[in-house]
Amino acid sequence: MKRLLFFAAALMMGAAAVKAQPSRPQLEFGGVVLGQDVLWSTDLANLSRTHAFGTARAMGMGGAMTSLGADLTSMSMNPAGLGMYNGNDVSVSPIVSVTSASTPGTRTWQKNDRTRFAAANFGAAINVLENSRSSLTSLTLGFGLNRIADFNTRTSFSSESRFDNANPKHYMPTIADIFAQQLGEYGVRQNDKGAIFMEDHAPNLWPAILGYDVMMVSNLGTQNDPRWTPEFIGSNASVLHSLEMLNKGSINEFDISMGANFNNVIYVGATLGVQSVSLKREVIYQEEYGYFNNEGGNVPSHDGEGRPLSKELLYSNLYQGSALEGSGINFKLGVIVRPTQGLRIGVAFHSPTYYSLDRSYNADMTSELGTVATGEVTPYGNYAPGVYDEGDNSWDFISPSRLLVGASYTLGKTAILSVDYERAWYNGIRAKNTPYNTIPCESYNNEFRDLYQGNNTLRAGLEVRPLPMLALRVGGGYSDSMLRDEQSYVTNPNAGMPPVTKSYYFSTGLGFSLGHAYFDFAYQNLTEKSSDYQLFFSGNPSTGEIVTESGLYNTRFRRHFVSLTLGFRF
Repeated sequence: MKRLLFFAAALMMGAAAVKAQPSRPQLEFGGVVLGQDVLWSTDLANLSRTHAFGTARAMGMGGAMTSLGADLTSMSMNPAGLGMYNGNDVSVSPIVSVTSASTPGTRTWQKNDRTRFAAANFGAAINVLENSRSSLTSLTLGFGLNRIADFNTRTSFSSESRFDNANPKHYMPTIADIFAQQLGEYGVRQNDKGAIFMEDHAPNLWPAILGYDVMMVSNLGTQNDPRWTPEFIGSNASVLHSLEMLNKGSINEFDISMGANFNNVIYVGATLGVQSVSLKREVIYQEEYGYFNNEGGNVPSHDGEGRPLSKELLYSNLYQGSALEGSGINFKLGVIVRPTQGLRIGVAFHSPTYYSLDRSYNADMTSELGTVATGEVTPYGNYAPGVYDEGDNSWDFISPSRLLVGASYTLGKTAILSVDYERAWYNGIRAKNTPYNTIPCESYNNEFRDLYQGNNTLRAGLEVRPLPMLALRVGGGYSDSMLRDEQSYVTNPNAGMPPVTKSYYFSTGLGFSLGHAYFDFAYQNLTEKSSDYQLFFSGNPSTGEIVTESGLYNTRFRRHFVSLTLGFRF
């Protein structure tokens, strides 16, 4: 479904206040700034990404735990590993994350880093049965909370579109042009007092209406035949684009698990996982306008006909905030086989997670308008009513199913080498409910079938024990893209945040065993790369022509995790 059609139902409901759509070819609109009013397929895909947290031992070994056991991380990866316990285990693993972002070709605007303290894992494994004379050698119950996704990131940058006086017909891109196009394409009209009520229009138009309220866009036509134009932005304006995206939150999973040991050869297990989702996002987009000659000196502003402007828009600032809260449920089944004393082979299947998520959205905008002759500055501002998608109008979807296969080899009590492979079917994500049915679920589902694919993750870890009480660990992992074409969302109107397409990490750690107590430390360095994206764009779907665009950006996240595990086995 094209973004243009997304609000068709809402616009029909407001037909008394909205004139029929123009007969000329309609435009599509997209980009990060314009895609915050709803959840798009890219947002559902990003919510479905998981990462190998868990205990510090598991993180130090790169998360390659599918065939290893006797670790509380087994509950969230391969519950068959619980069957390898021959006693009880209780531990807690706090974690500190430090995230920085870089966007090539830009300069920092606000801050590009974020530091958070949280719990990566805590739980208990309780050995409820131990009988060496039975085929069922042992049975272990597990209860734990595992962090499976961390959303705490901050991106901030500024990028200038400098006007070239030698090419005066080449105007610099501004989101005001997009707002003018949207108001025209959707047939928005002022009332008799010159006001536009946001309640009469769907949320995708609220930023454009806010732009009208703060003098970014004016109607130079009539009430019935409007001509929406950025009246107070000169045609010779240079534009400084500044963006800040702040994400806060995580997905934590509470696991109830059971693992069984049969003759110390075959281990089976199952987990019921209940997830808690929390994601708060702030997207702030600001434009500043200046007028310069090619040497950088100030020049007067003028319109497209060369007439000087009496008033100039100095800056505009659009704030958009959203909050996503909800839960999910899944099942995990696993088996580990030990054909020889040192070799272990593990397989686990993770069912899709069924998510039900409530979401809210709000926006506001400010600007300053300067009078050229006097230098007087007038501030403007307004805010949009909130959107609350909840109850029967929540966002419901299922994440990819996952298959994990791993093998490890133990050299007595000296060393362990472990390797994992994971396949996640992102083309199997399915929307189950959308608010007010404004975008049919099948539109999302067709998109996942056509544009997404299964992605592959490799993990490896090594543990060496130079002393009985000391363990040294190293590991790493790599995950490829879930998109068939990484450029598929650059000018796709059905996109929100750019999807993370590739990630890789390296980890190291050490552990100390002191009788029944143990202490583990891990450090992990994770790099995540997003697909290319635009801040805003408009295009003609019938011809494929791009009308207005901000230009391409690409952001890479570097994440540092430090985790400690304090545990007690008895």
